[in-house]
This record gives sequence, C-alpha cells and structure tokens, in this order.
Amino acid sequence: MENYQEQYKQELHQQEIHSNLQTLKGFFWIFATILVIWALTLLRIFIVDAGIFTMAVGMSAVIGIPIVYIYKKVDLSKQWVKYVFLTLICMISAIFAAFLSFHAVLIYVLPLLLAVQYRQKRSLWITYFVNNITMTISMLAGFYHGICDLNLLLGSNHTRSWYLEQWSAGTLQFDLEPDPVFVILFYGVLPRAVILLVFTVILCYISISSHEDAQRIADLTYRKETDLGTHVYNKNKYEEMIETYYPEVHRLAAIFWDVNNLKYVNDKYGHAAGDVLIQTLSSVLYELSTDRRKVYRVGGDEFVMIIENPVETEIESMLETVKADLMEKDGQGDIPISSAVGWAEGCGVDIRKIVNEADTKMYENKKRGKEGRE
Repeated sequence: MENYQEQYKQELHQQEIHSNLQTLKGFFWIFATILVIWALTLLRIFIVDAGIFTMAVGMSAVIGIPIVYIYKKVDLSKQWVKYVFLTLICMISAIFAAFLSFHAVLIYVLPLLLAVQYRQKRSLWITYFVNNITMTISMLAGFYHGICDLNLLLGSNHTRSWYLEQWSAGTLQFDLEPDPVFVILFYGVLPRAVILLVFTVILCYISISSHEDAQRIADLTYRKETDLGTHVYNKNKYEEMIETYYPEVHRLAAIFWDVNNLKYVNDKYGHAAGDVLIQTLSSVLYELSTDRRKVYRVGGDEFVMIIENPVETEIESMLETVKADLMEKDGQGDIPISSAVGWAEGCGVDIRKIVNEADTKMYENKKRGKEGRE
C-alpha cells in the first residue's frame, strides 16, 4: 500500500533527525564538560596550562558555530548533516588532543561513540578515517604547540623512574630526536590508529547486532499487532488498546464499517472475490489512518476506526470520504462494493460503551440497507 511505503520513508526521515539530534546532544555535553574543566583549570584546581587550555576552548567554540547554525537553520534529515557534524566534532577532539596531548588521549573515541548510532555503518567508518586524519594533524601540531610529551621530544621510551634516577644523579642530559615527525607518526599516530580500528570494529559489530535485534523485535511486534492481509491493526492490538490506552484519552470516537453482501459475493464469485472487497475497504481506511486515527480489523469483514480527541466535523468528514472512495472503487470493478457504517463518541473511560454503541448502529444501518433492497 502506498501509505505503508510512505510511513516507512517517514520513519527513516524521523530516524535521521533523531540520530542527528542525539549527536548534537552529545556535542553539547562534551562542550559543557570541557567548559567545567576549563573553569577548574582557571581556578588552579587542575595543573594544565591555563593559556593553552583557553586557546583550545576558543578554537573549539569557533568550530562549534557551524554546528549551532545547522541545528537552527537546516533540515536535520539531510544526509550530509551527520557527516558535517561528525567531522566538526573530530576537529574539536583533535584541537584538545593537540593542545593537551596525553591529558586528552581518550577524546579520540568520542566521535566514534556518536557515529555508531547511525543506521548506515558507513558513517562509523568515515568517522574513523576522518579521526585518523585529524589525529595525525593534532599530534604534529601538539608536539610543537601543545603540552610537551617528553618521550616524543627525545624519541625515547623511558619510564618515570629513569628520569628520576638521572635527575638525582645530576646526569640528566637530553639528546633531542633529530626526526620527530617520523617518531610521532610511527610511535604516536600508528598505535593509536590501530587501537581506534579495533575499537571501531567492536562498535560496528555491536551496532549491527543491536540493529538486527531491533529489526527482529520490530518484525515480531508488527506480526503480533497487524493483520497481515490488510496491514491495519488486528484484534489483539485492538483489545490491548481498549484495555490500557484508550481509557486515558479525554474524548474518543469509534466508527464501525462492515462490508455489505460479502456472503453473496463469496457464494457467487468465490472467496477470492470476497477477499478483494475486504482489502478494498481496508485500503481506503488505511489511507486515512494516522497516529491519532487508528484502524483495526475486529472481525472477518468488520473494521473499526478509533479517533482520539476528534475535532468538529471530523467524523462526518471521515464518513463522507470513505463513502466517496468506495463509490469510486465500485465503478472500477465488476463486483459492487459498499459498506454499512455506525459511529459513536464519548469520554475515553467509556470506550467499551462507545464501541458497542457504534457496533449496534452499524448493524442497524446494515439491516435498513437490506430492507431497502427487499
């Protein structure tokens, strides 16, 4: 059904928006945490160089401006938005890693954690490659302008105890590494890139497993709640909503439909023809369903639409629309199609009374129709 396909596309649309909003939320939490640490640094609670930290915060704030602009001005369902968000967050991570070096080594993981939520795993791998590029730049820049990592400066692998022994003996002398770029790339960037690769692979497997589980649950839920022949909700879902949900709604309207002359059509043309009539009515009702107007198949050829908080003339409009759509479809086939209908409305706590009244009116309408034809 066209409406089903449209709902599927709409769900993907909303999923993209939701994921981008979650990325934004993650960005703001990261930045808020950084601001708190910066404030504590300015208060000399942390020993990080305040000037370097302030420069990192300022540069990150500038990069954060496009993120805020996109959030305010751009449709978040656009495919390119997530890549811009993740790239900018990689850049912010790289800035702090560059200036704070070993103080912020774990920050490279944050963009991957934000990328894993997206449905397409391409986002995670693109983030990994962007992360490696920004990490390379940040380590090179951090070597010259950030907090110094002495082992990189010396091209050594000495421990703290070695430095203390040399210091105590008065023999501490430095021979600077003649080719620091090679040391940074081979002993700094490469190990971290490998660690991030392992981390990315693990995240990818976790994400795939989670999405597969979610898909299975969604499929089972769909089969549990949906009449597979008509794609409207089934009687199980109807009973569940009647019991737990609708009594909490302020106002409700229930409209019952029943296919006319189904037994006659089954006897004369066969059950396949009768199924066509049922599917025709259900398709008309399904096209009119929304989150506020749900359609249920409660019997072989009986359908009920329950409208939450119906607006003025909505019920009459719904009746006229269904009648007109059925008349249009009636002229397209060899087998005539029409339906009996009945409706009622009231408070949600009286939902069973409402549906019983609508059901009674539908059968009265059906009886009058038969009497009129006799």
